Amino acid sequence: MTAHPAHIHLGTCADLDPNPVAPLQSLLPIGVNPDDDDVQTQETLGVLTVGPVAYSETDDVDFDWDAMLETSHALAVHESDENIQNYIACGDIGGVVFSDDDDERNLVIGLHPVGESGFSGIAFLSKDDDGDVDVEVYLVGAPSDANAAPDVSATPAN
Repeated sequence: MTAHPAHIHLGTCADLDPNPVAPLQSLLPIGVNPDDDDVQTQETLGVLTVGPVAYSETDDVDFDWDAMLETSHALAVHESDENIQNYIACGDIGGVVFSDDDDERNLVIGLHPVGESGFSGIAFLSKDDDGDVDVEVYLVGAPSDANAAPDVSATPAN
């Protein structure tokens, strides 16, 4: 079970400051509780052509929402604690800010693969009551060769 550290960095994915502005919870496979040493068996169902999904939720990030959007920032996901210098996914923070039913400010960004990592996903950022940032990250890995989607060509109907 590999944990993927994640951080908010100054700059963009194309020009990232390697020193993080704000640490986030490491991403773990869906269903794994970071506070529980007892790993439960996961039931896998359905079509298996996608890679494993990792998730993290970080509440009350000590980083001001407005400051995050005033200058360029990006969310970067690392390969592991041991290989922290290797980024596997990154997303520039910006886009349409919207309000939900509780009048919270929200923003969804895409996370794109870095190099040939095969990892992509989304991050859901929201402004909490204190003006700080809450972050949920979903990351999908590349499917294993055994689970890869077959090469299928569509044939138009006559």
